[in-house]
Amino acid sequence: MYVKASRIANLTDARYFAAREVTYLGFCLDEHSAYFIEPAQMKAIREWVAGPRIVGEFEQSSAAVVREAAKFFALDAVQVSQVGWLSELQGLEVILRLEKVEKPDAIASLLEHTAPQVAFFQVEMTASAAQAAARDAIVAEAWRQLCVRVPVLLDAPLPANEMVALLTAVQPAGFALSGSAEERPGFKSFEDVDALFEALNY
Repeated sequence: MYVKASRIANLTDARYFAAREVTYLGFCLDEHSAYFIEPAQMKAIREWVAGPRIVGEFEQSSAAVVREAAKFFALDAVQVSQVGWLSELQGLEVILRLEKVEKPDAIASLLEHTAPQVAFFQVEMTASAAQAAARDAIVAEAWRQLCVRVPVLLDAPLPANEMVALLTAVQPAGFALSGSAEERPGFKSFEDVDALFEALNY
């Protein structure tokens, strides 16, 4: 199963997820975002980890800026939220992020149409959508049928036990998690994330 750790902003998160052998480490390089990390800090963190593919995450920057950053920082992949940029990002490994998704049929046509240009779709489900898919077999099957057709990384705001139920029922290509602030420099608890990885035998 593929795993993406998003919005990495400190070495503690980066080292933890690298040790967990996640597929991608994402750093927000969009100056317009609240999650922006200074490029110098990103490069310093990157030097301490090995294994995961490095993703530059962008929200509002232009496609030209994304392409330039991919080259300058030697990124392995880029994540964008703008479908209109895909044609300008050909040749790059692209993760397309979709947020506040309620139902699979609302995005199915878009995903299938753009799939040739996208490595993965990071689908950020709303809490209600995620809970419904984790608890209702019919809802889960609708999501599963979508995930059969296109490569989806599910991002869902659920506790570990419900997240396991969701992933087991829907069977996406993988899932996404987000980094968070340290409790103090160099220290934070990963108890909840540990529980998820251990339940998945990852």
